[in-house]
Amino acid sequence: MVAEPPGRAPTFLYIGTSKAGSTWLFNALSIHPDVYLAASKGLYYFDSHFENGAAWYLRQFADAREQRAIGEISHSYLSSPQTPSRIAAVNRAMRLLVCLREPVDRAFSDYLDLVKNGQHQGTFEFALERFPRLVERGRYATHLDRYLEEFPREQLHVGLFDDLLDDAQTYADDVFRFLGVPQLELPTDALQRRMPAGVARSPAAAAAAKKASQLVRRLGLRRLRSRVKRSTLVRQSLYRSYQTDRPTVDPALATELRRTFSSEVHRLDKILGTPVSQRWGYGSVDADRDGTH
Repeated sequence: MVAEPPGRAPTFLYIGTSKAGSTWLFNALSIHPDVYLAASKGLYYFDSHFENGAAWYLRQFADAREQRAIGEISHSYLSSPQTPSRIAAVNRAMRLLVCLREPVDRAFSDYLDLVKNGQHQGTFEFALERFPRLVERGRYATHLDRYLEEFPREQLHVGLFDDLLDDAQTYADDVFRFLGVPQLELPTDALQRRMPAGVARSPAAAAAAKKASQLVRRLGLRRLRSRVKRSTLVRQSLYRSYQTDRPTVDPALATELRRTFSSEVHRLDKILGTPVSQRWGYGSVDADRDGTH
């Protein structure tokens, strides 16, 4: 019996962060004829499933043909300490996509997602204690420094979630240019936000759907699972988007978190060469330490 040849090695990865448009990006890249994406969003090979081995990973790209860009989207890679060196061992020329969202806003959106999926009941403050990732994923400068130890700066495309919200087509154009594929005008529905925060219409139905999704994953039906998870019809039947009832962060807690993230955000200014701290409304490092702005 002839062994099945492994797939082509990926040429790009979206590495993070979470709650910053990764589902939107997956849909946008899926449309492009010169881009091949792994069957499902979220392989998490380099951090959670590394024990599956390189052959397993390459098989996820077995159907790739002559596309110029081959890759996958796993938003937890950015904050994983061991992942940069593992990626470099596979492809030193890997192109890495990053999208950053103001870290307090990102953490709160992540919290709302935990509540939406029935993984947490209680306040945002309690969730911060229970789920350290809410804060850790927002330490962007620390995470980027680890990647810059392995890859040259020009191999990292760092976008801002603010720009995606302001002009999705221009954001996509920048990504396509970075990946070396032709520009593509996205259809109207592809320009819309894909995973807005919301609440379950029926907690029991949402829980049952999640169990079914986990079963499909265990059966290896990744493409089917990914398609269903990204289906607007399925999401709308299970969840309703927040309207005027969207929860907000307690101002005192938001101020405390901004102090936690302040030095990271100011370091981003130097890493990216752009005043991210100004765009996100952070004062000087000294002013943040003093509690003034």
